[in-house]
Amino acid sequence: MPRQPTQYRRKPHATPDHFPQRLEWFQHASGLTWAEIARRLGISPITIRRWWKRGVRPNYRHLKALQDLADDLGLGHLFTD
Repeated sequence: MPRQPTQYRRKPHATPDHFPQRLEWFQHASGLTWAEIARRLGISPITIRRWWKRGVRPNYRHLKALQDLADDLGLGHLFTD
């Protein structure tokens, strides 16, 4: 009997509502440049731009790093619903 193909479906992680707008609020409130935010998250500034301008959702690891950075700066409330 042939094996049935296994399908793995990844559940999308939950990003806060209006994520691009919240990201912009964070940038303004923190006083950090986009390049500095990207450096602190260990990602490319182009990735930040994709999140902000194109509405691309960050993966879980990046979203967690962003939340941790916001918490460290006392701005964690910007990314919680």
